Amino acid sequence: MDWQKAYKDIEDLLLPHFECDIWERGLYLHLVRHTRLVGLESATIPLPAIASALRCSEWQARKTIRSLAEKGCIEIDQTRKGHTVKVLLPYELGIRVIPQESETVDIEDIDFYKDRQYLAALLVRERNQCFYCLSEVTEDSCELDHVVSQLAGGGHGYRKIVVSCHSCNIRKQGTSPEDFLRSLYRRFFLSEKEFEGRMHALSSLQEGDLKPEV
Repeated sequence: MDWQKAYKDIEDLLLPHFECDIWERGLYLHLVRHTRLVGLESATIPLPAIASALRCSEWQARKTIRSLAEKGCIEIDQTRKGHTVKVLLPYELGIRVIPQESETVDIEDIDFYKDRQYLAALLVRERNQCFYCLSEVTEDSCELDHVVSQLAGGGHGYRKIVVSCHSCNIRKQGTSPEDFLRSLYRRFFLSEKEFEGRMHALSSLQEGDLKPEV
């Protein structure tokens, strides 16, 4: 018997499964100690001994042992000498971890602007560069920018939110993304090749081809 695993299963599976209170937890572990841990299938334990171990009244001890039996984690047979107790371990009761189904999140429903929660994913998508001028940015230095301004109906989805440097965020304001990229090209912030690449990226973004990993 791997008692290290057995104890973990008792704490992590059995006691939570049966919603054991503090009295039931203490008594169950006490009974395990005096039966299964010493190689006994069962043992007869007087009620006063249980009350003494739990530091409680015999009434509380009787209530607790009956409660454990009703829940099914022990079996008892009352005799003149006390309760004959058989303790059942988690694997004998078939208690196991049931994997929880992960909640499916629709990326189309995610707000990528609120609280910068998905900033890291957007930075990876933009390769740690400003979406507009391609300057290097970090989590501390970047801004989240609405490609289409909120006044013009821009939303908070991954097609609408990009990472930008502080300067581009300030200069762009309500300008359309196309016009802003043209202004960067005219002012030599972007080469012709970079400008064409940014316009292509803008088109891909708006078509939903640039999905961040979330």
